[in-house]
Amino acid sequence: MRRRSKPFEEEIIEELRRGRIIIVDLSQGDPEIQGLYSERICRKIFADSMDRFVINKPNNFVQFYFEEAHNLFPKKEDKDLSQVYNRIAKEGAKLNLGLLYATQEVSSISSNILKNTQNWFIAHLNNEDETKEIKKYYDFGDFTDSLVRFSASSDKGFVRMKTYSNPFVVPVQIDRFPRNEEE
Repeated sequence: MRRRSKPFEEEIIEELRRGRIIIVDLSQGDPEIQGLYSERICRKIFADSMDRFVINKPNNFVQFYFEEAHNLFPKKEDKDLSQVYNRIAKEGAKLNLGLLYATQEVSSISSNILKNTQNWFIAHLNNEDETKEIKKYYDFGDFTDSLVRFSASSDKGFVRMKTYSNPFVVPVQIDRFPRNEEE
């Protein structure tokens, strides 16, 4: 009789509970498969974290990172708050789950996720729809004109930053890490 292996998600959870860093790169391949696996993994981790929370068992910190989040997250008009990305944004802090995402299409992402975003780093937005959307959050309205007038030659590394611990949006210049000459 053939022994069944554990589902992929259970191996991930075991490794996370051991404090390991797990990177699941879903950047290549069919977008439908990317969405399916991303949601499955997130649901499994969220459910496990919620179960541990309910029985008062400690959760170690898990940080999710999503590139091109507008391809995965619920759309702006989607009001289903039971979707896993909405739940992580809303309830993740109590479960030690963090949600870090990158997108160029802020206006297409669920407003539930946006209003639960605590730290913002905005480098460039390319149209009025995007700037109109971020004006709804904190005091980004003061910076929207400069976000659209981005110049690749003079604005590299220039971001407008709003962190949870700071009440104001602050313009900052981010330098590249220096190349390690010993390599």
